[in-house]
Amino acid sequence: MNKKKIFIIAGGIGGITVILSAAGIILGKDSDEKMNGLSSQYDISPDGAIAYVNYTDGEPALYLQSQDGEQADKLAELENDKVILDPAFSRNGDKLAFIATGKDPEQELLSTVHLLELPNGETSELFSISAAVTEIEFSAEDESVFYLSAEIFDNYSPIASKQPHDFDLHEFNLATGEHKKHTDLEKYSMQSMKISGEGSSVFVQMPDDAHVQSAEDIFNDMYQRVFEIPLDDPNGLQVVSDPELERDIYTFELTPEENEIIYQAISDPESSGIFQYELFRYNRETKEHEQLTDLKKHAGDPVIAADRIYFTTDVNFGKGDPEYELYEMNLDGTEARKVQLMDGQGEGS
Repeated sequence: MNKKKIFIIAGGIGGITVILSAAGIILGKDSDEKMNGLSSQYDISPDGAIAYVNYTDGEPALYLQSQDGEQADKLAELENDKVILDPAFSRNGDKLAFIATGKDPEQELLSTVHLLELPNGETSELFSISAAVTEIEFSAEDESVFYLSAEIFDNYSPIASKQPHDFDLHEFNLATGEHKKHTDLEKYSMQSMKISGEGSSVFVQMPDDAHVQSAEDIFNDMYQRVFEIPLDDPNGLQVVSDPELERDIYTFELTPEENEIIYQAISDPESSGIFQYELFRYNRETKEHEQLTDLKKHAGDPVIAADRIYFTTDVNFGKGDPEYELYEMNLDGTEARKVQLMDGQGEGS
């Protein structure tokens, strides 16, 4: 099932974009710091049910809200020193997986992927590894789980906090329990993973750095783009977003026909103030771009499900701690509206 993934960005157009905290990992936080409210980690089932993560006094909880929005059940909750990342529905909607990991990068690096059987809510642990698992996605036949994993945490500069990097694509077989590493890219960043409809390839966002030979290349001529990785030939990866676009692409989604990409980018790259991030559509056949949102609320993390485009906004972007909201709109980008989420007690959030 397609889904969103979350991130914090430092950088800008025309320079290297450092993707901090891939998929929403909260790094550099004090263990006693309290996080509250909706996170940007969510997914939509084929019938329109919403899985989302909400924090109360720093403790993360995973909720499942019914399609009609009248009920939200708490499926899992963790301690204050943990975060829940990337809830992901299976293609048939019968299962929900999520990642549990620690907030503090100075502690032992450990990620655990859990599986929830719906609707009975039975929980099992799929695997636990000493790496930063940042995103998960079920295979086309729901026989395995693909995941993005960073092998190490390190500083990209003396003044920056530790962040995960050396990313690669992996797969975990649900029947055999075996792990398979598909790539040896060791990318500094990799995110927004999607599995093709027939399951033969994986799409990810990462730096287009094949031509980079110097620091000058990094700062002047390297952009974040969408790549397709064929599973039968991972070395044959190629750019599928507009290779001529002189603008970074961040989170993205593919339409069911895979002929269009809904993507997040900066809408006002010439601005001298806080950048505004909006959603755009790119037609892979006509090579045309179209701006879909103009909310000026940092729109991103698009998901297409139940004939709708879902996405998040951060109404406090650039001003302090994130304040997320979930939106939905028609496939043509019209009639965007806020989605009311329950907090598990029958109250909207």
